[in-house]
Amino acid sequence: MDLRAVEEEAKEEIRQGQKKLTLFMLGSVDVGKTYTVSSIATRFYEQGLKVAVVDADVGQSDIGPPCCIGMGILEKEIQKLSEVQPHSLFFVGNTSPNGCVRECVQGAVAAVKKAKELSADVIIVDSTGWIEGEDAKRFKLSEIKEINPSFIVVIERDDELEHILLHLTNKKIIKLRMSGEARSRTREERKALREKSYNKYFRAAKNKVIKLSLLDTIPEEGTLLGLFEDKSKSEKEIAGLGILSKLDYKQGEAVVFSPVDTDAKIKRIKTGRVKLIRANEGFKEEAIYNRKLTYTPKSPNPHTGSSAR
Repeated sequence: MDLRAVEEEAKEEIRQGQKKLTLFMLGSVDVGKTYTVSSIATRFYEQGLKVAVVDADVGQSDIGPPCCIGMGILEKEIQKLSEVQPHSLFFVGNTSPNGCVRECVQGAVAAVKKAKELSADVIIVDSTGWIEGEDAKRFKLSEIKEINPSFIVVIERDDELEHILLHLTNKKIIKLRMSGEARSRTREERKALREKSYNKYFRAAKNKVIKLSLLDTIPEEGTLLGLFEDKSKSEKEIAGLGILSKLDYKQGEAVVFSPVDTDAKIKRIKTGRVKLIRANEGFKEEAIYNRKLTYTPKSPNPHTGSSAR
């Protein structure tokens, strides 16, 4: 793939005084966005730059597990994006941005901000392939507006992105040809890849007991959870993921299966919209369509122990 146009645009941005660059990858599914991101990231890394990648494709995550936006810093030349170790995870709780647009945008923005705090010279955002329809268009335009990239790298088969590009006339856009490395995956193949990623993430997980009051809602057993070390809902970065194993209403406790260090002080837990069910010594993925009610601990009766009047 010829990446000279991307390199030239990056040099131009630097010449104009923009020391830190943010690139946004825009394209449909199976056009080779992730392969292209890996190639661009390696090219800049070879030039001695500090390169961060934000993997905002929550359904086919390469940096970190599914249902999260992962951010990692290149420590070597890479062939695949999955070789980048996650530095930070931002919980979305779903494998599709459709239905959780706000969480996806906020998570991507938080990941870019984190990369800037780590003094990355180049930040590359690998976005989802959801581009069809008005909702998808609004989502992409919102992502781009909030992230405010230096320029946008577009990969098209034909003209499937024109309904989005029409609204980006104020942005610098570089169009690349679809990679020969791109291949289509079926829905079943995508799900199988996610399940492989979940099982890798939870390989060293253990059960830990937490208070029910930490949960934002009381979900079904098996629900994927985002574990936060900060009470503030403005904080998007998580300590890690967990799976709700058991509920004990009587004790006001829950058992959570998680690889997060037992010394981590979890102060808030957000429930996801995916369930992971044990099967064949691993986990299978199921979607959740209904939310549960919040848990309210029972207060002691103020009249208990006193005589009635």
